[in-house]
Amino acid sequence: MRIEQVTFTRFLAAISIVIYHYALKLFPFSEGALHEIFKQADTGVSYFFILSGFVMMFAYGKKAAINVPEYFQSRFARIYPVYFLAILLVLIHYILNSQEIDIYGLLLNIFVIQAWVPAKAISFNSPGWSLTIEFFFYVLFPFILKYVFNKINKKALLPILLFWLLSQLVFNLLLKSSFYQGETSDSHNFLYYFPLMHLNEFLLGNLAGLYFINMDKKMYRNYDWILILLVVVIVILLKFPTGLNYHNGLLAIFFVPLIFLLSSNTGFITTLFNKKIMIFLGEISYGVYILQYPVFTWSRSALKFLHITNPYSIFYISTFLLIIFSGISYHYFETPLRSKIKNFRFNKAKPAL
Repeated sequence: MRIEQVTFTRFLAAISIVIYHYALKLFPFSEGALHEIFKQADTGVSYFFILSGFVMMFAYGKKAAINVPEYFQSRFARIYPVYFLAILLVLIHYILNSQEIDIYGLLLNIFVIQAWVPAKAISFNSPGWSLTIEFFFYVLFPFILKYVFNKINKKALLPILLFWLLSQLVFNLLLKSSFYQGETSDSHNFLYYFPLMHLNEFLLGNLAGLYFINMDKKMYRNYDWILILLVVVIVILLKFPTGLNYHNGLLAIFFVPLIFLLSSNTGFITTLFNKKIMIFLGEISYGVYILQYPVFTWSRSALKFLHITNPYSIFYISTFLLIIFSGISYHYFETPLRSKIKNFRFNKAKPAL
């Protein structure tokens, strides 16, 4: 069971991150308001983490118990195959081009623990750092569900809000202190990529999901104008610098109601986002995100071989190929392999948590 109208927002966040990584110096993203907005589009990862928490609670929040082996089997099947494909594509490119391979970084990436080592957080396939955090969330979630939400239920509101507030204060204060040594430093990698620095986002998503699954169905209505207003406010905040950094969850005060109201919406936006093409783009968004580095790396090499060096051509051709390859991967690799992994049965008993 899914909330289809939310699916397309994953694609919007993923393609914004692609623009952030590869097009900030290209028109129109290099100009005026668009530049100010997209140079902070890395906050899309924060949206992913909050949405992940929301969806996890939606999927498991009303279950009497979680079958632990099946749960981890399902989570592994959901994200690892395409994640490993991305690593493999980068490795093959390095080998064919006789590039030096960071063996330590490669091993950390294979075991999805690179973000726990700040110096290697964005090694090898750089977007993969966020998967370390997703795996961390997946490991914690059964315990969070049982010992936090199932024990204290909605009383978790105040502790989680306080934890979120404390996380934002610590993050922004450390960024302005002598601890922070710049974008290429281990201190940067720790503040931006270390898993514990993002736990507040997942917990807020869990909390919103808890309220959603317990919400009176009479609350489902047309929220189009409120959703548009929330998007406008987010755009204004990104456009006009406030001195605060939004990367680690500060925009949750707008992302959470955006996800919650979109999930409850019955208006035109929901109708639009439920179109098959929108849902499909949302379904391939994980591939768009995790495959962006290998696809752009291979694409640049191929275009260079064809003597195509114009940066606009490189970006738009590579982005087109990324979307096409993500779609092919989703249909012929990700979906069938996910199904095989999820349907694989162990002979051992399956304890519930």
